[in-house]
Amino acid sequence: MFSKTIKSSSLSLVLLQLVSIRTIVKRIILSRKGFDSKYGGRPSPIFSDGNIFSLPIPQNSFSPNKYRSIEFNKISCEKAFLEASVTQVNLDSYCHFDPDLNQRIGLFGQAGSAQSELKNNKVSIGDLFLFFGWFKNFNFIKKDIHLIFGWLEIDEIISGNLEISKFLKQEKLTHPHDPKFKSYKNNTLYIARKNFGLFKKFSNQLTLTAEGYSRSMWEFPKEYFKNSKDIGSELFANRIQWNDKNSFLVDTNLGPGQEFILNVEKNPQVKKWAKSLIKNNI
Repeated sequence: MFSKTIKSSSLSLVLLQLVSIRTIVKRIILSRKGFDSKYGGRPSPIFSDGNIFSLPIPQNSFSPNKYRSIEFNKISCEKAFLEASVTQVNLDSYCHFDPDLNQRIGLFGQAGSAQSELKNNKVSIGDLFLFFGWFKNFNFIKKDIHLIFGWLEIDEIISGNLEISKFLKQEKLTHPHDPKFKSYKNNTLYIARKNFGLFKKFSNQLTLTAEGYSRSMWEFPKEYFKNSKDIGSELFANRIQWNDKNSFLVDTNLGPGQEFILNVEKNPQVKKWAKSLIKNNI
């Protein structure tokens, strides 16, 4: 079920929908997902042909997905496990497959303090999630990187276990934040009906990590962020700040957290950055 959401026949429609990124979005949320040093213990793989495969984290309790069922771009999870030398879990382990960007509706669940942070920073309908994770090309001697692997523009926000259960049943969809699998405090589901998907291939444009640094040090593109050099505290809504604003370096290793929120009302050029990522990589 891990198949590409956006097909080439619908490309023109997708590009038309991207107009919303220029006009509606007020927040861009860089959201860390997939295998990490604690859950999974390995980076997700970048294959020698450039294909990427984001490995979802394990889930100890019952979940709608096992790793064995996941496939993307004709790549099985078994092949991805072999490429990344995964040992913490096996193909019959349950996984927390979230975000789910492969069904007819894009879904992303959040809960607990992480959801409170999104709500407190006024993340709302029209805003854009850019999902990134820990990746490595195991065929070359290169360091690990943070790489953007997917996106979701919010059309609806559904809060509470009862309403989430009702929505998923009505739409005949599955998701690990369905309370029949696990009950979460502050449970919230972000819905995309049009503009969402997964990137198939590695590209430098999708790479957040700055050359010559550890993966937590990012370099934003000067073309889009140059007007934000002196308004870092207004652009960065939480957790991050300029490390070297003249080189557009941002240190993300400033404490635990999943979401890094950009207030793009302060610099509309950053919206164009997000639009270019999607337009140039689908």
